[in-house]
Amino acid sequence: MEKMEQFQKDEVRHHYIAYLLDHMTQKGMSVEMVMGLIREVSRIVFNNHYVSLKQVNKKLEYLGWGEDVLDEKGLQLILLFLEDYGFIKVQWEVLN
Repeated sequence: MEKMEQFQKDEVRHHYIAYLLDHMTQKGMSVEMVMGLIREVSRIVFNNHYVSLKQVNKKLEYLGWGEDVLDEKGLQLILLFLEDYGFIKVQWEVLN
């Protein structure tokens, strides 16, 4: 049973990673750039208790990535990736 659960979890991981890559490459990024973007976002969220799309994009722009690199979907997918692999613990909040 444990192997089946791990297989299912791996399948979900592959699905959203592929979705993230597809989403960002449609915006003109190469796969290598997406990997670098994930690294930069991880550094940003590791050093902050709270992050928002606006904060992350502002920091990415400061680091030379350009203006409004991420949209909400891209940020959520990166955070999901980082959380799923145990790098961070996300407390999701909806702000109106």
